[in-house]
Amino acid sequence: MYRLFITLWGLILFFSCASAQGDVDTLITKEWQPKYNLSLKNTVIPVVLIGYGFAGLYHPQLKDWNLDVRSEVLDHINREYNADDYFQCAPQLAVYFIDDAGIKAKHNFKDRTIVLLTSYIMMTTTVRVLKNVTHVMRPDSSTYTSFPSGHTAMAFTGAEFLWQEYKDKSVWYGVAGYTVAASIGIARVINNRHWINDVASGAGIGILSTKVAYIIHERVKHKIKIKREMDAMLIPYYNKDSWGVGLSVRF
Repeated sequence: MYRLFITLWGLILFFSCASAQGDVDTLITKEWQPKYNLSLKNTVIPVVLIGYGFAGLYHPQLKDWNLDVRSEVLDHINREYNADDYFQCAPQLAVYFIDDAGIKAKHNFKDRTIVLLTSYIMMTTTVRVLKNVTHVMRPDSSTYTSFPSGHTAMAFTGAEFLWQEYKDKSVWYGVAGYTVAASIGIARVINNRHWINDVASGAGIGILSTKVAYIIHERVKHKIKIKREMDAMLIPYYNKDSWGVGLSVRF
């Protein structure tokens, strides 16, 4: 009878702790308000850019405009610009240089590096999959990997990263980053490596990848924090003539 009593109380204690743990998690979650979210306001630009990029693959007028732009470039610009190869990573590198110079970024080195790597993974995966699926010929007829522009996606990933880390300091950091990124996209068209819609879609993918990376990092970090704040474990034991349950709670 005594053993049964202990066992029953052990089960009651177990489920009580589990319920309490759930209540704590719910309470923390309700009180916590995420800083990063996707909304119509902050996604309309990248979504429109991506949408235009896909429309340019099929819409006759947009395809004709691509041809007109290429014709103008070939007729009036007789040199190549290497900015797209040398400066596509400039915005993201600027975050680290500026932080080292004493103007601190919003996140520490580890957190912002995790965000940057996450955005790179999403951006690169998306770009590579779309290149293989769409199979679009480049303007210079070199390969069938025109859509979307990887250089542009890389540059705008960095531009959004720079903006997120320093927008609370000054709006001009974002302006500078996006100016550099836009120049990369223009250079890809001038160098006859991409169509206009390739560049537009690459820009949208880059921006959206970084926004999503911040959201993922914030949520994952919050979940890890909750697990560390409270962790309860129930350990049953048997010692010769006695049964029992041990409770270990870590705050």
